[in-house]
Amino acid sequence: MTLDTITAESGYNASGSQVDLAYGMIEDMIVTMELAPGSRIAESALVSRLGIGRTPIREALLRLAADQLLTWLPRRGMVVPEINIQLQLKVFETRKALEMLLVPAAARRRTQAEAQAIAQIAAEFRRLLGSERNLELLRLDRRFIATLIEVSRNPFLHLIEPLYSLSRRFWLAHRDLYRTRFRDETLTEFHIRIADAVAEGDEEMALRHAKDFMNYVEEYTLYLGTELSLPERK
Repeated sequence: MTLDTITAESGYNASGSQVDLAYGMIEDMIVTMELAPGSRIAESALVSRLGIGRTPIREALLRLAADQLLTWLPRRGMVVPEINIQLQLKVFETRKALEMLLVPAAARRRTQAEAQAIAQIAAEFRRLLGSERNLELLRLDRRFIATLIEVSRNPFLHLIEPLYSLSRRFWLAHRDLYRTRFRDETLTEFHIRIADAVAEGDEEMALRHAKDFMNYVEEYTLYLGTELSLPERK
C-alpha cells in the first residue's frame, strides 16, 4: 500500500511535516482500532506500513504518549491504552470544559472566509447524515475540531484534540451498545447545528448547542458505563 493511499484513507494529507503526518496517521490507527487496545507498538512495522522514516515515527510516538494516546510500560515498551469507562469519564470532564471555551471563541473570531470553510464542513456532515460511513464521519469530525481550534485563535485549545481522539475510539468500540438506546444520526446533527452557528457568528447559539451536545455525550457515556458494568457483559 502506498503512502498516498494511506493518507487518503485516514483523511490526512502529506503537506505537513513528516512528524505531523506520522502523528496523524498513527492517531487514526489508534482511533479506528487498527492498532488494537492493549497492543504493543512496533516501530519497524510502522515504518514499513506508513513509508515514513524511523526518526519521525519515533518523535510522533513520543508526542502521542505525551497526549496519552499511547502508554509506556516497563518491559513492554509503548502500548495502546485499553478502553475503560473510568478513563472516559475523566476525558469527558476535561473535554466539556474546553468545549465551552472552544465553540464560542470560534463563533466570535471566525473570518468570513473561515465561515465559508465551516459551512462547507457542515454540508459534508449533511451529506453523510444517516449513512453507515462511520470512519469517514469520525475523520470529518477530527477536521471540524481542528478547524474550530484554528478559527478560535487560541492555540492552547489544541489540548482538546487527543480528548476527542479517545472519545471517538470509545464510541466506535461500543457503537453496537450505543445503538441499543441512541441514534448515530444524533451526533452528526449536533455537529451540523454547532457548525451552522459558528459559521453564522452566533456565539450565544453556538454555546447553547455545545452545551446540549455535551449533555448528550454525558448521557450516553454514563449509559454505556452502566451497561458495561453489568456482570453478563464482563
